[in-house]
Amino acid sequence: MGNNEFKLTKLALALGVTLSLSGCLSDDDKNDTVPEPPVPTQNVAVPPTAAEVQAGTITVNVVDITGTRLADTVTATITFKSEDGLLTASGEALTDDTKSTTTSTFAYTVDSIPADGISYSYVVSAEGYLNNSGTLSVSSTDNVAAQEIRLTPRTLADSDVAIVADTKDLADLAEDGTTVAYDPSTGLSVTGDKDEIELKQAISADKADTAVGSASVKIKNGTQFLDTDGNALTSAPKMTVAYFANEATRNDNESESAATTNSSLDAFPGGLALSVANPDGSDSAVSGSFTSGGFVAIELVDDEGNKVKSFGEGNSITVAMEVDKKTSNPCPVTLPDGEDVTTYAEANGFASGTCTVANPVARKIAAGDIFPVWSYDEDVGEWTFESYGEVTVNSNDPLDGTYSTFDVTVDVDHLSYWNLDYFNNQQCSSFSFDILDSNDAANTARTTIILENNGFRRTLTSYTGDYSKATIFNPPSFPVKVKVLSNGVNVLDGLSSDADGNASAMSVDNLCDLNNQDLKLTIASPVIVSKPITTQLVCSNTEEFDVGTDPVQTPTPVFFQVGNQFVQSVYSTGTFNVDLEQGTTYTAWYFDYNNYTWLTSEVTGNTTAATLDIPTVCEVVEQPITGGTGGTGGTGGSGNGG
Repeated sequence: MGNNEFKLTKLALALGVTLSLSGCLSDDDKNDTVPEPPVPTQNVAVPPTAAEVQAGTITVNVVDITGTRLADTVTATITFKSEDGLLTASGEALTDDTKSTTTSTFAYTVDSIPADGISYSYVVSAEGYLNNSGTLSVSSTDNVAAQEIRLTPRTLADSDVAIVADTKDLADLAEDGTTVAYDPSTGLSVTGDKDEIELKQAISADKADTAVGSASVKIKNGTQFLDTDGNALTSAPKMTVAYFANEATRNDNESESAATTNSSLDAFPGGLALSVANPDGSDSAVSGSFTSGGFVAIELVDDEGNKVKSFGEGNSITVAMEVDKKTSNPCPVTLPDGEDVTTYAEANGFASGTCTVANPVARKIAAGDIFPVWSYDEDVGEWTFESYGEVTVNSNDPLDGTYSTFDVTVDVDHLSYWNLDYFNNQQCSSFSFDILDSNDAANTARTTIILENNGFRRTLTSYTGDYSKATIFNPPSFPVKVKVLSNGVNVLDGLSSDADGNASAMSVDNLCDLNNQDLKLTIASPVIVSKPITTQLVCSNTEEFDVGTDPVQTPTPVFFQVGNQFVQSVYSTGTFNVDLEQGTTYTAWYFDYNNYTWLTSEVTGNTTAATLDIPTVCEVVEQPITGGTGGTGGTGGSGNGG
């Protein structure tokens, strides 16, 4: 009130002085008109305009291989295969600026959702990291979708995860007695004691109880470096080789109560449950699962960011992998001596890399097995069948056969990410089951379901806050172990009908048999409380006005994090209730679409209402004071995230 009272006081003094002077100077014989006093005014904030409510929202959280958000100095970019129906959080058309972030999280709204739902496939890239991809789907009954995507650094010497990567100048790969040079017209020149260069990445010996294996890339003398348009790079590229082991050894040895939080297979591009081109040659796709023998990402990029795509007519590079002997083979086909691997594979158990064996019985790989080879286009996020390789005895294997890996070597004529994979069709489209706690009540504890075998891993968690049931789409058709992870340990007791109070992995030959079953855990559920939360716009330019305005509720994406774990995604339409663990502290991330950034607030699991304030510059208008002393300025909001 102070500002308005001060204005009125000055006005009253001025008016009094004017009237006094007028009285002294006026002539009683004259009827001069006294001028109207000026009308006092005040600056009033105009209520901000809320965003429009949209049909749904999608959120992509970007983390590194350990599940940690990227540093705020890293810019991540997202590219969608189709942007049909996608809008920004405020309901506007997407632009290049809205598809990059330094906050590790992308959030968009969907303007309408067809009756049969809609899916969005995307690729995420960031400087210093290898690309990764995913797909999110929304429907009219499930209009909020979220996903966590993991990026692998291009240089990774030591990590808790079984991935190793390095980037080198080609000249640095020259061994003693060898000289390396590059000329755009003639390609790579390797002279001296050798006619090729090699970059090898191997899992270190201290991880032998987790994973074994390696990937080696060899480039021969005369190899050309051509971009996607067939033009030679003008300067020599740097080469990146990243090897992802399949952790078959870890999965083979892991105890029943253990459950690995972070795995190399969690960073597998696109995940291991996916769709590939139909081998019948039609435009359709088939859904299924990969079982990986190892994955290698290879990139050749010059200083200007130009990527090598091919190597010139008749040229190829050699990719050699050492594959863990404990790797599962869910489509066993052995190549007879003297047979051509491609001809035999296509006639005896495979069609364009897809397993066609009737009722295959999974076993561990063996020498002579056929292993399909797939390539991944990191720019569009798609896998393509390429060729077949043969599993052979490792050249370093002693006569007693105790060496831990086999060899698979292939020559490739274009650059991509390469993977040794068995692809088996799904057995059913989906199945559902309920999850009970140790007291046979619906589970409310935060949990993650893990499906694994030796070369396959899939982690599934709820981002809706409901941990009492699960629906799993595109389940693998081969046997897997099922675990349920809570705070780093397996808490799955088993089927409710077989529960004995002890945590154990559940081996399942056919996951579809779990449909409509009850899975029981060894832990009791925490107390869950419903907390009302409001997302609202508040004026930030308080110094510009005398009279404020009430906060305006607005739609915006919100997600919740506990520690380092992304746990729940919500589309706030202005106010909503969220179920939280009583007494647990959450970090609420909510989108400030005015400044295109994320804001955070601590939220405690209790029933006290909280507000998440989005500051905005409010319009200010000058208005006459119609009575009293006027209002006061203010933000119009409390910003209370308690």
